[in-house]
Amino acid sequence: MNYLDKGILVLATMEMAKRKKEIAFSPIDVVKWIYPNDWESFLEDENEAVAWLYENGCITLENEGKVIDIMTVGGPNKIKLY
Repeated sequence: MNYLDKGILVLATMEMAKRKKEIAFSPIDVVKWIYPNDWESFLEDENEAVAWLYENGCITLENEGKVIDIMTVGGPNKIKLY
């Protein structure tokens, strides 16, 4: 899957997933890493990046350690490399 031209947050999310390997992480971790001073302004952009990666089979989403569908997103969801 070619995600390299999909924007910095898609790229950063995949980079963090590769670094963390089997450890799930929050989308907020990505925006804080890339935009430490104004990360809150980029949460919606990160949600779009996560949705694209999920829909293209690059990542899975978890809630309390259980794999969830993107349509059930709510609460403290975590990202994991697929």
